[in-house]
Amino acid sequence: MRTEKWPILYENILRVGDPDQSVGVVTLWTERDVIKDSLEKKDYAAIGNLYSPAGINHMMRNVLANPSIRHLIMWGADMSGSGSSLRNFFEKGINPDYSIIDAPGQIETEIPKDAVDSFRKNVELIDMRGKPKEEVVRAVKKFKKEKPFREKAEVFPASEKQVNTWPSEQTSFRIEAPTVAQTWLKVLNMVTKYGRVKSTRYATTNELKELLNLNAVVNEEDPENEYFPEYLPFTTTELKAYYPEWLTARRIPGMAYNYGDRMRNMDGINQIEEIKKLLQNRPDSKKMIASLYNVKVDWAAANTGDTPCITQIIGGVQDKKFFLTVHVRSQDMFHGWPRNMFAARKLQKEIADSGGYPMGKLTMITHSAHMYADDWNTAQELLDKYYIKETAKYKTGFHFQIDPRGNWLIDIDWENKLITAKLMTEDMATELTMFHGKTAKEVYKQMAEWEVVSLASHAFDLGAELQKAEIALNLYLKDWKQDRRIDVNSQKIEEEVTEQIEAPTRYVRKGKKVIRLK
Repeated sequence: MRTEKWPILYENILRVGDPDQSVGVVTLWTERDVIKDSLEKKDYAAIGNLYSPAGINHMMRNVLANPSIRHLIMWGADMSGSGSSLRNFFEKGINPDYSIIDAPGQIETEIPKDAVDSFRKNVELIDMRGKPKEEVVRAVKKFKKEKPFREKAEVFPASEKQVNTWPSEQTSFRIEAPTVAQTWLKVLNMVTKYGRVKSTRYATTNELKELLNLNAVVNEEDPENEYFPEYLPFTTTELKAYYPEWLTARRIPGMAYNYGDRMRNMDGINQIEEIKKLLQNRPDSKKMIASLYNVKVDWAAANTGDTPCITQIIGGVQDKKFFLTVHVRSQDMFHGWPRNMFAARKLQKEIADSGGYPMGKLTMITHSAHMYADDWNTAQELLDKYYIKETAKYKTGFHFQIDPRGNWLIDIDWENKLITAKLMTEDMATELTMFHGKTAKEVYKQMAEWEVVSLASHAFDLGAELQKAEIALNLYLKDWKQDRRIDVNSQKIEEEVTEQIEAPTRYVRKGKKVIRLK
């Protein structure tokens, strides 16, 4: 007894045997075919992965649509803690808000509580994590067909997701923040707003949102004392359990690949140790590369199996700091990106320490930066609650971010009746270039054409200052200075800050010309 079409979800991904059989196999992160190839179709109903706790909803929907399934054998590599969430779901149940008790994961409210309870009561979870494959195969073969645990098959559709994709440049997005957690919020914001909707086999509604070539930069994270706020989608224990995936050459049986194995034992070469040697002996080398793609193996598996998402890491020294860039072909930005970024920062420190260098910025460039439909609502909830609180952080005394492309002095040339904008070095000691015009628009057009401003917040601020300069020029308000506001009615200048610090007069030599800065 089951729905006419079964499985109702992921029919192209699950390995389906005899739908009337009473046992299914959950292989977590291990490839499905590792078990399938040791069984006959008559032995099992279906075999599938469980990459995240969100997949418990899909599993439950498929079983409720085919209540002949009475047993689930859980086995394989538990890379994300999804197996622990499944165990807690069966053993402890859910809270009133439908969250899994004492474990990450949210059951969707479209599945009624009585159906959830019926599933937990009548389906047996057999936890065989860590057991040899042969033992799992023998366990599967012991089961026979059994009577369905419900009188009829039922389908509980997921609620439709409201999707709006904002207009954007479509490729080459850039974000930066001090820590992995803060950068992750910016990642979620970018994908939520600008991701293009595409079809996928890995979500309930077969949809994801995707950005092309997302360049995410972390500039201050301390890998020995990670900033780990409550909103991250995993625990510190789970993160520490993930670190060996990058920091050791472990090889987990049944996994298509392991990142550390590819970096540290590809064809017998430890690429990380080779990078360290270059850093120590030739720090200016541009060959500090570790490739994770095994061309022969991975192209052979392109249509049948999993291939590494991380394809390459490349390091280099600049300004006596060790910078690291990670290239990714495809990445789940909700669950996978923060784990990978934390681990990459650890790896960066390992390499930097070997040569006695401090760390520079860490960059991760993701070609397909995507988020599955199952995570859209949670991502928006996190953004609503934490985004401004976490990302609008500034240095003491500032309410803006420092533009790495330099600072600007906005002034008025009263003799020629022109607005001037001078681009200065970060220490304000040297003028780099100057634009001028009779109106704010004339000046900012020149600045925009030469792309001399990198931050949107800085561009907004400069637009406001240029407009104030135009007002002061037209009203002949000679006392106006940058970063002050104008009271047009009284024509009095008022400070925007409570304390003014007078800067000393400085002279700057530019070529043969001496410039007096006030």
